[in-house]
Amino acid sequence: MEDMKKHGFHPDVVTYTSFIEAYCREKDFRKVDELFEKMKEEGCSPSVVTYTILMHALGKAGELSEALKVYERMKSNGCIPDTQFYSSLIFILGQAGKHKDALEVFEDMPKQGVVQDVMTYTTMISIACAHSQEETALRLLKEMEEKQCHPEIDTYHPLLKMCCKKKRMKVLNFLLDHMFRNNLSLEVGTYSLLVNGMCKSGKLERACLFFEDMVSQGLTPQNSIFKTLVRNLESKSMLKEKEHIESLMALSQKKSV
Repeated sequence: MEDMKKHGFHPDVVTYTSFIEAYCREKDFRKVDELFEKMKEEGCSPSVVTYTILMHALGKAGELSEALKVYERMKSNGCIPDTQFYSSLIFILGQAGKHKDALEVFEDMPKQGVVQDVMTYTTMISIACAHSQEETALRLLKEMEEKQCHPEIDTYHPLLKMCCKKKRMKVLNFLLDHMFRNNLSLEVGTYSLLVNGMCKSGKLERACLFFEDMVSQGLTPQNSIFKTLVRNLESKSMLKEKEHIESLMALSQKKSV
């Protein structure tokens, strides 16, 4: 930073934000505070991006109270929160187990004139699923549809994982159909989630069907998920199914060469 000044370059908010982001990655919040002070001295106001980066970093570091202070500091400085800022705030509240507070922030967004985008909904759905709040999660998915906010594959992952864990097969089928109606195709990560979830739920026949479908779609299963399925089939003496899965894996690997 000082070298830049020596060569006649004066750092702007983008420059400061880049340095702040670097120190946040290192969790060197003392340096971050020093940079904020320098910005203040030079009359360079932090942007919403600057505040978002710091708040998110503090939240991930488990410093929730300090992260919330950033929010208050930002408001007192007249910086207006945007969608990304709110999504980050919701995320760190959810990580800290403050799901009710996260929902309050989420519901307050429209009142503040801030759009709830696919990232915001995905974050909120993930929090609801983490707390086994199936009704809330499905309500949010329906709300997205009503607002023509199209879900992404990541939106469905926590929902599918929750259904596997709770053995909610009818809801799982509904979600898979919902994905297809939104023109989303299953990829290796989603199939792996489903196979693993079915194994944990003891529904090995369904796990085999998902594995078979993955191969039929021309996808190569991850070796770890293949081993998980084979191990579970062995433990239940499902040797015929085990041989079938092994032949599918061999076929898939042959095609990918």
